[in-house]
Amino acid sequence: MTEKINRSQAAISFQWCFHLADALSQYGVREAFISPGSRSTPLMTALVHHPEIRCHSVLDERAASFMALGAGKASGSPALFICTSGTALANAFPAVVEARKSGSPLIVLSADRPPALRDIGSSQTIDQIKIFGDYPVFFFDTGEPVMTQTGESFTASQDARRLAHLAAQSVYFAMHKQGPVHINLPFRKPLEPSGKEISDCLDAYGFGSGSEPDVRDHAAKLIVPPGQKNNPVPGEITDLLKQAQRPLAIAGPGSEHEDAFWQWCQARAIPILCETGGVSGITHHPEILKDAKNPDPDLVFRTGSGPVHTATIHALQKWQCHQIIFSDYENLDDATLSSTHIVNGPASSYDWNCESTTGNNDNKYQSWHEFWQTTAEQTSANKKINGFGDPDVYRTLLPVVDNNGACRIVLSNSMPIRDYLLYGPAEQVTKIPVIYNRGGSGIDGVTSTAIGAALTDGIPTVLFTGDLAFLHDVSGLNNLTFRELSLKIVVVNNRGGNIFRMLPFEKRDDVFTDFVETPQQVSIPDIARAHGLPCEVAETEDQIRNAWKKLSVHPSGILECRTDPVISMKKRGF
Repeated sequence: MTEKINRSQAAISFQWCFHLADALSQYGVREAFISPGSRSTPLMTALVHHPEIRCHSVLDERAASFMALGAGKASGSPALFICTSGTALANAFPAVVEARKSGSPLIVLSADRPPALRDIGSSQTIDQIKIFGDYPVFFFDTGEPVMTQTGESFTASQDARRLAHLAAQSVYFAMHKQGPVHINLPFRKPLEPSGKEISDCLDAYGFGSGSEPDVRDHAAKLIVPPGQKNNPVPGEITDLLKQAQRPLAIAGPGSEHEDAFWQWCQARAIPILCETGGVSGITHHPEILKDAKNPDPDLVFRTGSGPVHTATIHALQKWQCHQIIFSDYENLDDATLSSTHIVNGPASSYDWNCESTTGNNDNKYQSWHEFWQTTAEQTSANKKINGFGDPDVYRTLLPVVDNNGACRIVLSNSMPIRDYLLYGPAEQVTKIPVIYNRGGSGIDGVTSTAIGAALTDGIPTVLFTGDLAFLHDVSGLNNLTFRELSLKIVVVNNRGGNIFRMLPFEKRDDVFTDFVETPQQVSIPDIARAHGLPCEVAETEDQIRNAWKKLSVHPSGILECRTDPVISMKKRGF
């Protein structure tokens, strides 16, 4: 099969590979063992032309992979094994097994046919996806190199940031999970860059004759705490803090237990933007982030998993400042690919009360903090739109639900988690413990998750869910019917997937309604009665309060809040 494509494809593939090679070199990779082949030409060419990586040509893949393994054992830093597609890769299996069983660092970079050539009888093409099974400590398939958007430099693209982050993951896992890493890279022909394309790329990275590096800051710095707790804050972080005039902290989902860090931020008047419940800070920040006139931070601390709000994601990708992520997730999570420093461990593993982080000027950031606090209050006050929408459910119900913090909130994905953080009164949002499924971020199993939480410790639990998420897990109600659990389910019924109204569909016709929003004609009170559960319906704020009083005499029950989807979107600013 002939692959017809513009000649620039070779240059694109070469720059992808050189960008990856350069990032790997910044993380200490110095040796590459390369077996011959055509499909691996972009990898081979990039590595051979990188001045900081020593390349060795080895005819036999089995020998080359074991040589890379030996280099890693001797140096403690992973060496690279590079091969072409097909059975060439299979020859590395013994070395991969040995690396895993002996806990030795090794990085395998395999070239592959593009997906279009797989499973059609194309020559030298086998299934290379996870070919080594569970032996690698990390596997990733990069997909084909593609052109960047018009006017966008490659190094500023999301693909380039992902390749740099991939290098960080590869080296970190090979060394700290002690085993082999396999990266599979499919390439489309043509594969051979021209001499000018090679020299242009080398110039851009500062490796050409007389050139200055202008893109070598793409690899985030990796910081690994030496112990579990009370580690001194790294000098790189304290130096950035001393220089900062507008630092910002973002509490992502899963960071509710970083108490010492949040107390330190509050004592230093560093604004905290809450993308999770249970942390005291600013919850009405998305509208502020959307306003381009507001000043950008010059240093960002991030904890927990990726942000919930789209405005936060876009802001993090736009800000041209140092961003420090504390990541205790096994994949060194950076959902926005915007970090400049990745700390593998929670913020609580550091001693934030040491002299280097407290300093002498406790009022240094006070005016910056007041800007955020005042702007957030004004933004919240300006959202006065008549009618009953989703945000009104949280504004009205949370003060009623709150039992001096002696309760628990469970939040469905889609709009409930966003509306809870945005429109719930800060006093409750920052105080009441919350549970949510932000790992896969699906709407499935939310009711069952709440039931499991409620039966574990008996803490009064309130689930906020949407109508589609509720119907998706309606069978879970069977497990509530015959148990004396303190669980109230609040169904925010906006008649379908309201979140999809935020997407830029050209028109919202019957196709959009039927196949995207998917409103369901189901009676929630009938579902409740079928499961022997009391149910109340509310269509105004007063009705919500009265309905909650009626439900409060029962251990469990369902409150259906019927909201107007159009008004809901207006209250959200759409």
